[in-house]
Formats: sequence, C-alpha cells, structure tokens
Amino acid sequence: MVESLPKIANDLRIDIVQMIGEAGSGHPGGSLSCADVMTALYFGGVMEYDPSNPKAANRDRFILAKGHAAPALYATLAHAGYFPREELMGLRKLGSRLQGHPDSNLLPGVEVSTGSLGQGLSISAGMAAGLKLEGNGHAVFALLGDGECQEGQVWEAAMFAAHSGLDNLVAIVDRNGLQIDGRTSDVCDLGDVAQKFQAFGWDVHEVDGHDVAALVELLGSLKADRSGKPHAVIARTVKGKGVSFMEDEAGWHGKAPNAEQIAQALEELGATDDQILAPVECDVEALLAHAGHDDAPTKAAGNAPALASPEQASQKKATRAAFGATLVELAEEGVPVVAVDADLTGSTTTKKLAAAGTDCAGRLFNVGIAEQNMVDVAAGLSLTGNIAFTGSFAVFGTGRAYDQIRNTVCYSNLNVKIAPTHAGVSVGPDGGSHQMLEDISLMRGLPNMRVLVPADCAAARAALRLAAATPGPVYIRMGRAAVPCVYDENVELELGRAYVLREGSDASIVACGVEVEQALKAADMLAEQGISAEVIDAFSIKPLDAEAVLASAKKTGCVVTAEEHSVIGGLGSAVAEALSATDPTPLEAVGVRDRFGKSGAYEELAGYFKLDAAAIVEAVKRVIARK
Repeated sequence: MVESLPKIANDLRIDIVQMIGEAGSGHPGGSLSCADVMTALYFGGVMEYDPSNPKAANRDRFILAKGHAAPALYATLAHAGYFPREELMGLRKLGSRLQGHPDSNLLPGVEVSTGSLGQGLSISAGMAAGLKLEGNGHAVFALLGDGECQEGQVWEAAMFAAHSGLDNLVAIVDRNGLQIDGRTSDVCDLGDVAQKFQAFGWDVHEVDGHDVAALVELLGSLKADRSGKPHAVIARTVKGKGVSFMEDEAGWHGKAPNAEQIAQALEELGATDDQILAPVECDVEALLAHAGHDDAPTKAAGNAPALASPEQASQKKATRAAFGATLVELAEEGVPVVAVDADLTGSTTTKKLAAAGTDCAGRLFNVGIAEQNMVDVAAGLSLTGNIAFTGSFAVFGTGRAYDQIRNTVCYSNLNVKIAPTHAGVSVGPDGGSHQMLEDISLMRGLPNMRVLVPADCAAARAALRLAAATPGPVYIRMGRAAVPCVYDENVELELGRAYVLREGSDASIVACGVEVEQALKAADMLAEQGISAEVIDAFSIKPLDAEAVLASAKKTGCVVTAEEHSVIGGLGSAVAEALSATDPTPLEAVGVRDRFGKSGAYEELAGYFKLDAAAIVEAVKRVIARK
C-alpha cells in the first residue's frame, strides 16, 4: 500500500493545479507542499473515516488550520470519495460548494470552516478535549502553516493542550519556510519551531514532509501514543513541490497559473488524458439554500410573564449570578453543557460548575488569560456534541475574540454560546477600558448570531436555559452590578419575543437589560405628570420582536429606546430599522453617546451618561413634542 502513495500524492497535485488554474485564483504553493502529508493521513491508513457517514462517532478528525490550502483538502476529499472529483473544477465559483476557504456548512468531510490563521490549533484542542470528556479514543490531526505560527493564538492553544494532557492531538506544521511576503526568516523569524513546541510541553518530531512512507510510520505511531503529551510534527517541505517554476518561490503563495503555465505544470507532473478535468457549471440556487440562518417568525407580545413579588423586587442580584448556577442545573439535568473561561471563573461564576457534583465533573475548562483561544476551544468542544458557553468580561469576550466568534463560531453556525459578564457602565470603577458599550452592535451584526439581553438575574437564568435549548450561536449579555429584580425567579422567556410590562397610551419605552427597571421607574414618574407610558422589555434584540414594537408604536405614536450601550448599533438602531421599514415613528434613543466610559460608581455613571430614569423621562417628553 505504501508503494502506491507517492502516485496518489502526485494525483492530488495534478488536481490542485487544474482547479486553481480554472478558478483563476487560489493558493497553489502551500497546497502543493502539503499533498504528501494529506496522502499519508487519508490514504496511508493513519486516519479512520467514512465518506458515506462523514459525522460518524468512530472517526478521527482533521482540521486544516492553514485554510488557504483548501485545494489540497478538496482534492483529498474527492479522491477519498466524499464527493465527485469532477466537482473540483468549481473551485471559488459562485454556486460551488468548494469555497475559497473550507466551509463546513457546504462540503462533507470539512469538520469546521477555517481561513483566519491561528485558530485551527485552538479548535483542534477543543475537539481533543471533547473526545476525552466523552471517552472517545479517536485522534485529532491539525495541519498548520509555519508562517501561521507567528500568530499568538497558536501558542495560547499550545499551552492549553499541554496543560490539559491532550495526547490525542497531533499538530503538523508545514515547514516550507515561506509566507506571502517572503521567507519566514526575513518577515518575522520563527527560530526553531520544534524547540518552541518542546518548550511548551509537547512531544516533538521532525520529518521529511515529502517522504510519504516516513509520514505514515510517524503519524500512525503518534496516533497510538497516549503518554500524556500532545504531539507536534515539524514536516520539512518545499512550497510549490512538484512544479519546477513554483518550487521555493514565495510569489506562488496566492497566484494562479496561466494557461501556458498550467500546461507546463501538468506535463511535469505527468498528467494523463484521463486525469484532465472539464469545466463545470455550478448550481447557484442550491448554494443560496445554505445562505445563513433563518429564525422562526417572531411572536406578537402578549401579557407579560410573571413579575417579581414585592418581596422579590426589593432584592438586588447581578445578572451574572445566574451563570454558574444555571450551568449546574443544566448539567444535573443531563444537558451536555461545558464552560470555557479565561481566568475569571470567580467573577463570571462559572467556577460553580467545577465545584458541583459528579454530573458536572470535567465540564469547566480554564484556558488562562487567552480569550481568543477560549472561543475556539469552545468551538472545538461544540463539535464533539457539547453545548459550549464562554465566560469572560464582555470587553474581552467579544472585543478581543471578535474574529474567532465571526470566523469560527458564526461562519460554521456552531453550538457555542457567548455569555460574557461585566458589560456596560455598570462595571463601574474599572473605567472605560473595561466598560464594553459596543458589544450588542458587534454581535447583532453577525449572521447566525442571536442576541439576548436579560433585565435581571431571573431573566438571565431564562436566557441561559433558552440559549442551551437553541441550536447555534447565541449571545447573552450579563452585568456585574446587583440590580433590582423585575421578574419572578422561575420566569421563562422566548426567543424573538418582547414583553409589555406596563400598558400605556402616550409613548412607548422599549428597553433592555438593566434599563428595563429604569424604564419602569420612569413610567411611574411620568404617570405622576399625567403621561401614560407603555414599557416593553426587548429581551430578544436579535431576532427583535418587530411586531410588538410596531404595534406599540402605532398605539402611542412615539418611541423611546433605553439601553446601557452605545446609541450606535444596539437596541435603538434595531428598533429604528424596524420602524423605518414599516411605519416611521418619532424616536429618541437613551444610551451612551459615542464615547468611552469613565470610572465611578454605577449609580453615578448612570446619571453622568444620562441612562437613569430621569433621562428616560426627559426623552419621553422630547419625543411626545415631536408627534
């Protein structure tokens, strides 16, 4: 069998040249350099997989961290039987399943969408941790570019994998010495990559990345080696291997050959007539069927759910207080939840999951101060059947990790719940660097993401339980400060539903989060002045209950939105978009005005930034005057 492998690798190279040439764009250099590694993994008996059942539990996993080498992966999957080889010529065309970088929503055999460098090893580590958690003995293989190792997240993942003893993880570095701008040694010298992985606690091996027999022997032995350390393979390769004019030339990192160059490359590779692929027509309509997430229609708001009793309303609890306790509840009910935290388990309260009983054992993963790694480890855990929650402060959990949320969680539509705490100015004395005022805007702009902003601790518990029951990405925004209770402690809330907490006729106040309680106070103050205000809790900002908002606006003739967030891109923008599309209505937005926060007590900051009940009252009066 080993004797036939070099021919398979050559066949992959023939297809790589053809598909990139037909596409007119792509990355031939790094695709050609890793063809032998792909051959060893898929055709050398190293990996266990089943093209007829791509999601079989008894399979090994492969993650192409260097996602720009997608042509190598596509050629491999086609030859392995995941889809017809003829489809390769649709690379990068509208209507093709073969996107410029791997898309797990479209193509069988692709475990997760990749392309943003530095993330693949974190995802792979999360998958390896997930397999260990469920007692699955299969392995995870990740293929990284050497230039990719300049990304700091690679080393966040390396630390986590070694600390967690992920000996079912094999990272292969395609060490061809080149990146887009030239030699890695000239751009930003990596030094001794093997030594670096060894220093991070990995079992490290070096190999000729074009010796397929040596690769098969080494990778097979590492898959079986469960001695407590993750494994790194530094595969010495030549970029553009097999095509003379491409070999060891940085310029062929991301450039397609022309017709003459294609012919020369295929001649050098010894392509026969029966290996030449014909152009294909792509089905645009079929591709559009995969174009994102579609939530069920929102429901019109009816009566409000059970509100807090006077005794409950007199109590104050932080929304974050619900986090750890709710995860424990879910785990004890048999829901496969896991939490991934970044050194803030006490503040986010996820530490309760580690302190609970056997149902929760091993379900909290602390990655240290590494928020980007946190999100992608959660992504990997979700890919092994877990419902993964991330825990950090909102400014880090969304701001620092935005690319990971966008390119891994949302693009692949993974079952990851981004659930940070300490959002808004209620963080208080920590000041503007820690007061996240842009997160709702960031999250609601992402396809596949839903956004929930609970008003109190009971609503946060409901939001967390709702998120766990909702497939795909969900953002739950929680705060640090203790706030009055609005709802009964056992309240249940729905996705895409707004709740009328108080009927009114003169103006509508649509609020979310801690501003709901301020809106209720404002309604009381307005009532004393003879103004009847309707108060709506827009618990679900995405999808927004546009039907409820429009019905209220039509009744009252004007709207005030209130949020502990920037007035740009958050609840106010969502409501304005809904109104302008259907029934333009005078609107005033209460929120932070395009600025950063300040240090101070929450109550002081609410007044300073005009987020309190008095500010809502003034906004109502202004908007009524515009009717």
